[in-house]
Amino acid sequence: MSDKKAFVASLFEGDPNINQLELSRAVREKFGKGLSFVHVRKLREGHADGSFDRLWSEMFATEADLKRSEKTAPKKKSRGERRRKTLLKGRRDIDRDKIVMNAFDNHLVVYRTHEGLMHSQAFKSRKRAERLVNQLLIEGVPANEIAHFKRNEIKTTVVL
Repeated sequence: MSDKKAFVASLFEGDPNINQLELSRAVREKFGKGLSFVHVRKLREGHADGSFDRLWSEMFATEADLKRSEKTAPKKKSRGERRRKTLLKGRRDIDRDKIVMNAFDNHLVVYRTHEGLMHSQAFKSRKRAERLVNQLLIEGVPANEIAHFKRNEIKTTVVL
């Protein structure tokens, strides 16, 4: 869990009805950048109903990707490669169907939110993946907008 996410979660645990301005200022003082009022409202609702982690990853997944990519030295890109391929611009429908897969040895849950954007979450535990699917169904996400890919252990052999 990131430091910022843990800090915001601890603020909500201390006072679930914390003022949006106070929370945003506390985050800005500690991390240099606050949270918008819309994000605070959604995260408060998520903390109340137990979907805080999922909402955080939906809203701030691109920030983690940007921080991870900033660690490498930037290289000159050609004109067509300047935009990150997973960054949504909204002009093409194919941009709405992209997900990021960091590892292949996990249970994967892929779902489409009400805005039409694809999100994915990977779990080491099958039960946690099934719990997310059930939570999404309870929240009103249609069943045909959710896919659960189960990890399949395959023993490989190399023949020389």
